[in-house]
Amino acid sequence: MPRVKAAIIGTGLIAGKKHIPAFLKHKSKVELAALCDLNQAAAQKVASKFGIPRTYSDIGEMIEQEKPDIVDICTPPQTHVKLAIEAMKRGCNVFIEKPMALTVEECDRIVDASRSAGVKVCAGHSDLFYYPFMEAREMVARGAIGEFRGMRIFLSTPTNYMTSQENHWAHKLPGGVIGETGPHIVYMTLAFINPVRRVSVDAMKILDYPWSRYDDYRINLIGDKAISSVTLSYTTDQWAARLDILGSKGILTLDLEGMYLINNRRPTLKPVPVALSLLSESGQIVQNLLSKSMKVATGRYDNTHDILIERFVDAVANGTESPVSAEEGREAVRVLNMIVKSLESD
Repeated sequence: MPRVKAAIIGTGLIAGKKHIPAFLKHKSKVELAALCDLNQAAAQKVASKFGIPRTYSDIGEMIEQEKPDIVDICTPPQTHVKLAIEAMKRGCNVFIEKPMALTVEECDRIVDASRSAGVKVCAGHSDLFYYPFMEAREMVARGAIGEFRGMRIFLSTPTNYMTSQENHWAHKLPGGVIGETGPHIVYMTLAFINPVRRVSVDAMKILDYPWSRYDDYRINLIGDKAISSVTLSYTTDQWAARLDILGSKGILTLDLEGMYLINNRRPTLKPVPVALSLLSESGQIVQNLLSKSMKVATGRYDNTHDILIERFVDAVANGTESPVSAEEGREAVRVLNMIVKSLESD
């Protein structure tokens, strides 16, 4: 089977850190032929670093010359809809970094264009492909913790990643920095609670950066029979991505970056059952340390973009469904816009 051919638009942080290495890791399946960026000097520097043969400053010229099967869009969200539609009209499948677009109307245009052109779209919902998150979805689906009852998400993004940087593009998004991180908590929630019917949001400004409206959030995403309670913090120097998934007969605790999952069971507070539950949790932690942590430390795990991009390449090559459809991207944007609207009404 011939390799799929890909090209990337945008050569900033996310392209260099995640997307380019993912395509190169799977070079037996996909050829990363070119980069495209309005800043040609930046594109050439990145291309030279990774050994990518050609660069362009115009998407139309790049597609005409390269004829890629996949165009990967790694530009700021304000540009996604225009670039995606142009690529799809020219017959390319598109991978679009999250959020897929800024508005539901823009998402609808992407969905319609993909159907008209007969091409695939993959929204870059990468956190769905953390190993513990994938394992948790499978466990919930088979009833390992009984009936799903709700979830809690805690994300901490260090202040110097976006909040303290006056010129970071995230400050120009609807809602500010939450427009960059918010898609993660929305699509992780939608994996278990879909549809989200309404939201409630409390936000506070703690740090003295005038260009950032809020930096601490408490959000409830409310479905028909369950709630996802979310904490988003941008006020420390710490990274964290942790979840609790509640079932009628157990609770799953996930550390996405630590790459572990613990199945907690404590149906009574009597001393012996509590002690046994602590022993079980400790054993699971040790097992995770032995089986996973060393792999994390030595880089032997595929990261989330590695997995997602490989699955999209396979979908294009084999004519199968996209791992994250345009419709899923649209639903995440719809819910994110509900959050932003609630913030703006305060």
